[in-house]
Amino acid sequence: MAAGAVVLGVVCASSVAAQVSQPDGTPIPTDPGCDGGNPTGLLPTFACVCNEPGVCNIGDVCESESSCDDGRNGTCESRMVHVFNDNTCIPSQSDGLDPRVDAATEPETFSPTCSLTFTVVSRGTALFENAFGWYNVTGSKPSTDDLHVMLPCDAGPGTEVVLDVRSEPDYAGGEIGFFLLTPENRSAGGSCAGGDCCATVDRFRAGEGWAYYSERDLNPDADGADSIIHLLTYDSRITERKFYFAWEDTFDAANNDFTDLVTGVEGVECAGAGDDCDTGGMGACQVGVTACEGGTLTCVPTFTGSAEVCNGTDDDCNGMVDDGDLCPGDEICANGECSPPCGAGEFLCPFTFDECDDATGLCIEPACVGVTCETGEVCRDGTCAAECEGIVCPAGTDCLLDRCVDLCEGIDCGVGEVCRRGLCVPGCNQCNGLICSGGLECDEGSSECTDPSCPSGCADGTVCDEGTCVDACEGAVCPREQVCMDGRCVPVEDPGDGGATTDGGSSGIDGGGVSDDGGPGGPGREDDGCGCRVPAGSRDGSPTAPLLLGLLGLALWIRRRRLRGRSRPRRP
Repeated sequence: MAAGAVVLGVVCASSVAAQVSQPDGTPIPTDPGCDGGNPTGLLPTFACVCNEPGVCNIGDVCESESSCDDGRNGTCESRMVHVFNDNTCIPSQSDGLDPRVDAATEPETFSPTCSLTFTVVSRGTALFENAFGWYNVTGSKPSTDDLHVMLPCDAGPGTEVVLDVRSEPDYAGGEIGFFLLTPENRSAGGSCAGGDCCATVDRFRAGEGWAYYSERDLNPDADGADSIIHLLTYDSRITERKFYFAWEDTFDAANNDFTDLVTGVEGVECAGAGDDCDTGGMGACQVGVTACEGGTLTCVPTFTGSAEVCNGTDDDCNGMVDDGDLCPGDEICANGECSPPCGAGEFLCPFTFDECDDATGLCIEPACVGVTCETGEVCRDGTCAAECEGIVCPAGTDCLLDRCVDLCEGIDCGVGEVCRRGLCVPGCNQCNGLICSGGLECDEGSSECTDPSCPSGCADGTVCDEGTCVDACEGAVCPREQVCMDGRCVPVEDPGDGGATTDGGSSGIDGGGVSDDGGPGGPGREDDGCGCRVPAGSRDGSPTAPLLLGLLGLALWIRRRRLRGRSRPRRP
């Protein structure tokens, strides 16, 4: 089947939200210090990272119990507040982003989903004038040519640089990592090589200074579990898709305040987030993606529910698909589209499902008359069973109520959007849109994730599999009384002597074809209001006129479904 997967892109963050320690057991980062009457360290740094420029959420010293300042001057990552008789330099109370509790060493790699904004948050009191940038994740240490500096050594606090990495010719697609360049003298640690404290890629290429990476095992002083931690990563509390990177810049040593360089990158999601997950909700609200909330990886709903429409989806998340009066006139909603009820005109019930339920207008098995099943179950041979059990739908279709349907058929999404399971979502070339994984790449023109091993694409009814277009029916197991043809499970009248695979197969029609001597009616009949009959070929395998007519009827049936699908209501 198709190599790769597509998932929807969302906010992501670290899956680790516990206290981090150096290999020697020292908790990191260190607590705030004091310099000239002002608090130092990561906590006061984050208390001055605010949506409003030039403010900090650090309260003034209390002169009395009733005069304590709440420290709220803006929307900031952290807040520090004094209490009466407190240390006059370092407030004892804080909230918001906690540098100790929220410190993480993961994620190590990231996915760019928007234009990235690189920011110098602080350079602390570091001796070295370090540089910061990105590289392509390959599983190995990047070459010097793949170290792309975004914040050079002379970029001061507050400096911002915006870059759409996805549009850069140096971007290889997939995940990226971040790095710190230092100018440290390799033979005299703690000093600047050649007396020059400005780090550059050219100097590093010439053997001066060190590079430290968000992938910890790539660091020059890496030693497995005993490796010094040079980077702590923080998920922003006030800005979505933003991470902070707090660095220690000395080879095989650290004073553990992690303020040697603090940078921010907005517009990234962590690799590993954005995976499909089950929220535990119902209907469309059950579909979610892994995301971070408060430092913990959780399953966040992709949709929060909307008015129900006839599209094969439980839009209002009440546990019932396509419930209510959704179709015009006397039509009923079945398999995601409006159609006449059974028994009306040419829409007769096919064999096996030849009992018309007057209450619902749907064709059912005679044994299922009067049988009521729980939500999520269907009636088979008079017994309730889990819907879609044992069914493997062809690529591009989903199983609903024991039927394989294309929920996106006829859906016309807006510019930059693509359809997923009947819902329009931002495409892979949009901010916070689809994430292309499993070897798929984003096609800027269509906003779709495509398989680069099939550069010309594949014809309808086929999918790309490692550079070859293969039948989308391969591996599919269609519902009962259906056969897989042209990448879709379609109804057949009577499996006859087993020439067609329906309940438990996917090969379509082979050998003697499908018998035409069973069941009432003929071509043009529809299952659940729409069915068709494929006559058998002659005994010597050559096509007969009835077979050709039957195939023509099948083609017309498919075409009628597609035309009718184009008029289906679009999700608001």
